[in-house]
Amino acid sequence: MNDSFLREPQVELFFQAYFIGLALGHLAFFFDDIGFMVFIPKFNVSLPIVFVLFVFYRVKYIEINSRPFLWSSIIFTVILLLIVAAFLLLSGGSIQRLTLLAFFLIISMPSILVACIYFPVMIRLRLRKKAV
Repeated sequence: MNDSFLREPQVELFFQAYFIGLALGHLAFFFDDIGFMVFIPKFNVSLPIVFVLFVFYRVKYIEINSRPFLWSSIIFTVILLLIVAAFLLLSGGSIQRLTLLAFFLIISMPSILVACIYFPVMIRLRLRKKAV
């Protein structure tokens, strides 16, 4: 039963993890005056990243569903490295020349972390529910 479950792409969990991660990762900014103004550009910047991740997930969903914690940690690490590389390239290596895109990439890290934790936990919970 678990084997057939892992052969199906969990698209609803993928997008549920994205939206939960976006909301919970942005929670700290809601208490500030610029919270909503930052949320809209953050959403727009994250859409291309999520589209690339979704295409990657649709291609390799069997491997990702069979080891969700491993793949989530790999995806989080790769995105973290890409954000650091983008920050260094866009700012010229100095914090004084922080560009707007680098700023939105940096503040999207909590959202990515929450999504990368939420997705494998929900797959694990679904597997336990189907096994019972």
